[in-house]
Amino acid sequence: MSRFSFVQSRGFKRTRSGSRQRGVSIISVLLGLVIAAAVAAVIYNQYTDSQRKARVEAAQAEIASMIAAAQKLYGNVNQYGAVTTAIAVQSGVVPARLRVGTTSTAQNLYNGPITFGPATITTASDSLTLGYGAVRREDCQDLILGSAALVRSATVGTTSVKPADQPVILATLGTACDAAASSAINLTFGRGQ
Repeated sequence: MSRFSFVQSRGFKRTRSGSRQRGVSIISVLLGLVIAAAVAAVIYNQYTDSQRKARVEAAQAEIASMIAAAQKLYGNVNQYGAVTTAIAVQSGVVPARLRVGTTSTAQNLYNGPITFGPATITTASDSLTLGYGAVRREDCQDLILGSAALVRSATVGTTSVKPADQPVILATLGTACDAAASSAINLTFGRGQ
């Protein structure tokens, strides 16, 4: 073997070895990027899920607070029949932070309307319905289930998901909540609970 062919063959081996190392480096970088993207996706999903849970908990707290205040103020004196949204807002049943300026209207954390009106479950005006509008599809079921123990009946839009003094019908609830991007829920509470 001549000296020239020996150098050539060694140079060829070096070049081949160098390209293997570069190939391994590119694969390592790509693998690192894939792993980083997967970790970022998991973190993002956990973040959005925690935001959703916080939003639902805040909405449930708003609902529970308004129901308790209405029962204390109007239920103890059997005056559900006189309650309107304006009266509920002006009397403080609806927290001041939810009031729209100085009007007699209120908005929930979904920017949907909060409404109140008398309802009948057994006898005339024995209950009050709290309307909670623009509830997101992904929050709807959790809000109904979280409020079920506080109310006598519940609807999503016009669909009854908790008949009077009965448990929530889960299949109906799932279908009703999934029917639109946002829905109004109506929670009826009052005497007889």
